[in-house]
Amino acid sequence: TGVDDGEDETVINLTVKKGMQNGYFGAAEAGYGTEGHYLGQFNVNRFWNGNQMTLLGNFNDINQLGFTDSNGNRFRRFGGSQGLTTSQALGINFNVGNKEIFRVGGNVMYSHSDRYVIRRQERQYLEADSTSFASSGRNARDRGHNVSAGFRMEWMPDSFNTLEFRPTLSYNMNSSSSIDSTITRAGDAARTAVSRSLNTAAADGHSLEFGARLIYSHSFRRHRGRSFSISAEYNHSNIREHENTFSRNLFYLLNDSVDIYDQEASNHSWTDRMSARLTWTEPLGNVKNGRFLTFAYNLNYRWNNADNMIYDHPLLPMPGPDGFPEVDYSQLIFNPDLSNRFRNDYFNQDIRLGFRQVTKSINFEGGISLVPQMSKSIDLINSDRDIDSRWMVNVAPFLRYRHRFSKTRSLNIHYRGRSSQPSLTQLQPVPDMSDPMNIIYGNPALDPSFSHNMNIRFQDFNTERQRSIMLMANMSLTQNSIVSNITRDRETGAQTTRYENVNGVWSARVMSIFSQPLRNKFWQINNHLFVNYNRNVGFNNGQRNRSGSLMVAESFGIAFRPDNLELELRPNYRLQTTHNSLQGVGGQTVHTYGGKFSAYYSTPIGVILNSDLTYSGSAGYAAGYNQKQWMWNASISYQFLPSRSLTVALKAYDLLNQRSNISRTITANYIDDTMINDLTRYFMLTVSYKFNTFGKGNMPSDRNMRGPGGPGGPGGHGGRPPRF
Repeated sequence: TGVDDGEDETVINLTVKKGMQNGYFGAAEAGYGTEGHYLGQFNVNRFWNGNQMTLLGNFNDINQLGFTDSNGNRFRRFGGSQGLTTSQALGINFNVGNKEIFRVGGNVMYSHSDRYVIRRQERQYLEADSTSFASSGRNARDRGHNVSAGFRMEWMPDSFNTLEFRPTLSYNMNSSSSIDSTITRAGDAARTAVSRSLNTAAADGHSLEFGARLIYSHSFRRHRGRSFSISAEYNHSNIREHENTFSRNLFYLLNDSVDIYDQEASNHSWTDRMSARLTWTEPLGNVKNGRFLTFAYNLNYRWNNADNMIYDHPLLPMPGPDGFPEVDYSQLIFNPDLSNRFRNDYFNQDIRLGFRQVTKSINFEGGISLVPQMSKSIDLINSDRDIDSRWMVNVAPFLRYRHRFSKTRSLNIHYRGRSSQPSLTQLQPVPDMSDPMNIIYGNPALDPSFSHNMNIRFQDFNTERQRSIMLMANMSLTQNSIVSNITRDRETGAQTTRYENVNGVWSARVMSIFSQPLRNKFWQINNHLFVNYNRNVGFNNGQRNRSGSLMVAESFGIAFRPDNLELELRPNYRLQTTHNSLQGVGGQTVHTYGGKFSAYYSTPIGVILNSDLTYSGSAGYAAGYNQKQWMWNASISYQFLPSRSLTVALKAYDLLNQRSNISRTITANYIDDTMINDLTRYFMLTVSYKFNTFGKGNMPSDRNMRGPGGPGGPGGHGGRPPRF
């Protein structure tokens, strides 16, 4: 629309070269490896008279998800986004029409994923007057099926009018299960066992979602520079999920007493959202001066209905043979205290007024944004939990500045304020006791948070020297940030979480990228530097803690790239240090270091050798989580047939079998060190075929464009990056 209305959309305009406007091209690959690993993927592209159609698919068990949806945040998923995943995906994409006057495009996709996760975790609670740790393990499995379709119809009767219609539809199914155990320790050196818990959960759900957006844009023929755009959108989501949870907790400090819970939950949420937007651009004086007044108005109304019905299996009056209470599965009793039937309304408006200046080298837009919003909630089970209508108004400036010094050098500055409404979980005062050792209460008195974001980017490319420089900086400050207020029972190890609004949460980061060949153009050096600082605020047993985390990462590379050969060495180092404001809570420092060497060689007879060797080490994690590992991948392939269109390759992943997946998460409440299962050593034989009916010499060579899944390609084993 030409107006910074807060709804950015990135468009890549791909142009088909002459001689490539009619024909087919694509690739297919199949592979089978040790331990039954397999890979199959293909893409077929058809171009004719300015039209395009693509068929693509991906089937594998080596963690190459492609466009698999994995059900996002619709359902309860216990495994997260890591682990071992088997996935299948099939889709079609098309764009057809009458030149640029009327075009129809879109895609239809099916995907399935099956993820298995084994997780070990050490958590240190940041408390001023005590030391406590929680050691936990989890086995989880998440499975999902997804069918989605999205279309775009665009009509441009002339250069002054555009009408777009974008409908969407998706159906999703999910099945998840988990079993996990946790032991909590406290006291001197955290040697005293406080509690042990065992939890199992299983959930099944399905959802239907659909919506549509209509957009009309108009530029005035007789008043150049004046334009407006209007749009309307409607979306509906209907999600149902059934969940069973079981929890047994043993409390050592309470004479080995036991609590057992067995619950069933029936969750149903359905949401309708309607929005509308108007933008207007008005020239000030002669349009050649490039001065414009901009206006944007956006409204958004959302009705969200959430039913969470909890039923308990009671305990039998007499304990079982092992002395522990047993569950009476013949009864199912409704629990009104843990259930809710909320009807929620949220109304948001965004009113923007700005000034825009456009010249040959400068594009500037700045102004003010007024954001009034209203929320309310009604509980049909218990009116005492109703949340009355609340209005909040935020005012913030916005700024977008671009200075183009030349075709290859530019400076961009962007400031934006954005409001964020608390989630239903954060607002609803009904306790979530699916894990009785981690009870969560919402807070109906929460205010929306408001974030201020400033981004600066400078980039320069020297064509003569082939030197590339990019400098980026970002700062973010959040008012009324929503954080967790955690209290812990020292006799049981159980924790209760409530949500609070706080100020003082901010972050800043700087990144630089530099690349330049040496006097001998076969040699090239590059450097990446990243500095990040996060300030978080949290509560531990009612005590406020400010946590600051500094991370510095440095990676230098040198590459040698003569014809048919590429060698690159890239050492790296990262420092992460944390300090806390609570007295008695020590700081934490982690060092991560290593490097990578990659090699690529293409022989005149069609044999290609590719390998990369990576070393990584760390210090500062919890005991048992520091690592020193070598990761070695390699492949040998042979290309034959005309244009070397057929490739047979033998690939090896993690030859030394040392792959591990360890990470650290730092908040103002705790520090987590986590280890998750990952793909380890396997060998695979693959066959791939590339085809092209546009004529010899029109397609990129294999040296500049890897086939799907090969080393250096998407989901591959490393190697040289593709050139475009």
